[in-house]
Amino acid sequence: MTARTAHPIAGIPVDRPDDALGRALPESEPGMSGLPSRLILDALPQKIWMLDRDGVVRFANRAAREIGTSLGEPDAWDSVIHPKDRTRAAAARSSAIRSGQPYDLTIRLRDTSGRWHWHQTDVVPIREGASITGWMMTAADVDDVVADNQALEATTNLLLLTHKAAGVGLWDWNMRTGALSLSAEGARLHGLSAQACIITSSAWTGLVHADDRAMLWDAVTKAVTTRTPFSVDVRVTAEHGVVRWIQSLGRVLDDAHGLSGRIVGLTLDITARKRAEQALSHAKDGAEQASRAKSDFLAMMSHEIRNPLNAVLGYTEHMLSRSREPETLRHLAAVQEAGEILMRVVDDVLDVAQIEAGQVALDPEPFLLADLLAGTAEVARGAASRKGVAVEVLRDPATPALVLGDVGRLRQVLLNLLTNAVKFTPAGRVALAVSPDVARGGEGRLLFTVSDTGIGMSAAQQERLFVPFGQGDESIRRRFGGSGLGLVICRHLVELMGGQIGVASEPGRGTRIWFSVTLPAA
Repeated sequence: MTARTAHPIAGIPVDRPDDALGRALPESEPGMSGLPSRLILDALPQKIWMLDRDGVVRFANRAAREIGTSLGEPDAWDSVIHPKDRTRAAAARSSAIRSGQPYDLTIRLRDTSGRWHWHQTDVVPIREGASITGWMMTAADVDDVVADNQALEATTNLLLLTHKAAGVGLWDWNMRTGALSLSAEGARLHGLSAQACIITSSAWTGLVHADDRAMLWDAVTKAVTTRTPFSVDVRVTAEHGVVRWIQSLGRVLDDAHGLSGRIVGLTLDITARKRAEQALSHAKDGAEQASRAKSDFLAMMSHEIRNPLNAVLGYTEHMLSRSREPETLRHLAAVQEAGEILMRVVDDVLDVAQIEAGQVALDPEPFLLADLLAGTAEVARGAASRKGVAVEVLRDPATPALVLGDVGRLRQVLLNLLTNAVKFTPAGRVALAVSPDVARGGEGRLLFTVSDTGIGMSAAQQERLFVPFGQGDESIRRRFGGSGLGLVICRHLVELMGGQIGVASEPGRGTRIWFSVTLPAA
């Protein structure tokens, strides 16, 4: 055919190749043992076409003939190029006509079975002197490459969409050049326009709050020098001057020489978390101030109540020693008992207030353990004898005679436990035992146990036992009285001495309260 036509793949008009095309495709080449060049081209896996100036196919190797183009039919190309790719092919043709330069395209071609395949095509001119006498086109099937690229692009888009939905930005900082690449979400979180961008290290620093810049670069230095993950929380200024907290997490990447070259990571918006933490901190400070104010108030009121109460008890004691009338003595004794009960409540409230305010300190000194046990038991026997309850002391011979500790606070704990045991034991016995605490170990660790045969407690009552103002239940409070502070004080004092306290009990089968503290031999 002699009519001019457009080469549909490259779209480049060419003259008839005649002898020039024949010279471009000789029958044989030196050094090929006389093998015809066409035979060699047929053996190649790439698709190869030789076109004349009119775009007519003059030669197609075996692989190219799978596309289905016919020799000498230029219009046959229209049916083998995907319709969506023909516009690009035409644009490439126009550019090549003007420049006479080779070009390449990635397009879809249809094979003889009707299936479309992606191909990387390269077209180069065949020249004779300054004239273009034809074109040679090669094509390689890149279906797998394009499919992989499309899958990667889809995955990347999904990942970016996920990050955007989750409010997560991506960043990549090149420590060699100082360039920081930000994803669209990463840029937005840094207070910039929501589009991917590259900024300098100094610009990055400028986005961070002035008070946090040193912390940012300290984190960078630490990550690089210690080879640990990068993590830092800083403030940035967002739209309308709003301050936003962001958290940057990343890791250091090494180059081919094992040197730190980049840090890549994620940026998260943690403004809500920071505000919650600040609110919690303010609430905690307020609660602590309120607790201190309450403790100070209780301590003051306890002192204010104790002073006149001491006067009442003193005058009552004086009148008891002088009065001879039985009726008056009975009334005065009732006043004295009520006053002593009130004084114990006031003392308990004052102790709790001082403990909660951290104003209680231990004063350790050497003391005889046997004297402490005997004296404390003797005090408890006063109330126990009126009920017919026996109070016993059991001391393991393995315990040291002279120990070092705060004897006053230890006596307070033991007396609280013994008087409680006596109060809740209508009949039977109360035992105070001490032995080395073998189970918990530690040199000088002693185990004190106060057990009784009293009314006992349920599991629910035991849970409230060491809670301020929390006795077993209201019926116990009405029946036996008390503030419910004694065991709370015991727990605090035992813990202050580095120990622990516990209880074991069953309703109707008595109670055993134990505590373990360190009292080294003196």
